[in-house]
Amino acid sequence: MRIVARGLRAGIFVIVPALWIVLIVGRGPAESTAPPPAGMVELKDVKYTGLVEAVKEQRGKVVMVDVWATFCPPCMKNYPHLLKLQQELGSQGLVCMSLSVDLPKSKPAALKFLQDNKSTIRNFWMDESPQLWAERWGTNGPPVIFVFDRTGRRAGKFTSINVEEIDKLVKDLLSAKP
Repeated sequence: MRIVARGLRAGIFVIVPALWIVLIVGRGPAESTAPPPAGMVELKDVKYTGLVEAVKEQRGKVVMVDVWATFCPPCMKNYPHLLKLQQELGSQGLVCMSLSVDLPKSKPAALKFLQDNKSTIRNFWMDESPQLWAERWGTNGPPVIFVFDRTGRRAGKFTSINVEEIDKLVKDLLSAKP
């Protein structure tokens, strides 16, 4: 009986520290904001601070964040242009991201829209209340397009989709000396 008790105590001394290591260290590296593998479309949940970090990670590149929703026809109409811009200007330093602000019940429809468009960029879904992001961005809802220069400074905010104006700003920022 004593041998069994010692074995149990020894096992506890091994298991408990191992559990603490898992809890403290976590399950692995932090999630990446890298684009999904080719052919796979993702819609990752993100808090406001996570989106800010995703933009910061791209310092040195021009970043365009398209805030959209499935209830916004102009947003959905413009989405293919966003993908085309990424394809044409990505090699020059453009990184396009999309942010769905759909309500939770519409998240599956948002993912289906992205899949139907064969999205090749980072796609996020805002996991925060509309009041929070609307207040922080000074807007009532989509469409909103933010453009950040290579230093991470916001260079433009568009609350209506004017493709020519947005494209001009992006190309000007790409051609500017870093």
